[in-house]
Amino acid sequence: MTSYESKVEMTFFVSAKKKRTAWRNSPYWMILPAVLLLLLLIGIPFFISLYFSFTALDQYTIAHWASAPIVGLRNYVEAFSRTTFVGAPPLQSAVVSCGFSLLTTIIITPIGITAALIANIPFRGRRWIRTIFLLPYAVPVFVNAIIWRMLFMNGWGLVDRVLAQLHLASVNTYWLIGPHSFWAMVIADVWASWPFVYLMVLAGLQGIPKDWYESAYIDGASPIRCFFSITLPAIRPVLFIALLLSTLNHFNNFTLPYVMFGTPPSPQAEVLPLNVYITSFQNFSFGLGSAVSILTLVLMMIPVVFYIHMLRLGEDTTR
Repeated sequence: MTSYESKVEMTFFVSAKKKRTAWRNSPYWMILPAVLLLLLLIGIPFFISLYFSFTALDQYTIAHWASAPIVGLRNYVEAFSRTTFVGAPPLQSAVVSCGFSLLTTIIITPIGITAALIANIPFRGRRWIRTIFLLPYAVPVFVNAIIWRMLFMNGWGLVDRVLAQLHLASVNTYWLIGPHSFWAMVIADVWASWPFVYLMVLAGLQGIPKDWYESAYIDGASPIRCFFSITLPAIRPVLFIALLLSTLNHFNNFTLPYVMFGTPPSPQAEVLPLNVYITSFQNFSFGLGSAVSILTLVLMMIPVVFYIHMLRLGEDTTR
């Protein structure tokens, strides 16, 4: 072996040793168990569901699911055009889910911000007020659904009796079936979820320096001007995250309508997760249910992409 070949071999050996050392010292291998766990719990079921969405899998072919007939995009076409015997069409459920998630988020946002502003003011007994504000969020979702189911019961429910005493509605108003079921679901979810926005905004308010307000008051700014010029811009990143997570949580809510209305619910209260359950496990159309679940995932990714786009715009503006 010549001296040149010896140098090349030594260089290759040193380079390979550096790569192995860099891999051992890098933090990536430490997250490898978490990545494998996510792949096992999320990745594999996702690809199985994606495969099912291209098949005509039902109660007759479930025993031989690996050889179920391939139907291509037929399930996705049926998701937009099919009318089912039990439950609402998937397209109608998509409209209900979008309306429910957006409306609930719009309603809880001012409630959560107002509660956070109140809880951020120093006064005697503030910690008790903060604890009381968190109570609806601490109640489990299924317990909240049972409570509101009892309150909205026809004839003897507290909501019907109060509205009848105030001459605002009949004592026989149906809240759990028919068009009022959508509003019953919105009211129940608003009551349970507004503390999440309150908690996020309160955490954002803790990071605003008091010097900013003192300087603004010295310059003669009113409290309303301080809110729009200091508070709102300062909590905007936290508020965006809270609204994004809140919208996704409402859109993906299965337990509340399932416990409040049972199955099948009124078409006005049949959200997409409930539609997937009914299509798959009551109509036994596993292929169509998988296609609707994939479409649900696509719809849920829209606000995430919008949020990432807004983050990039913010980073470009601050450069």
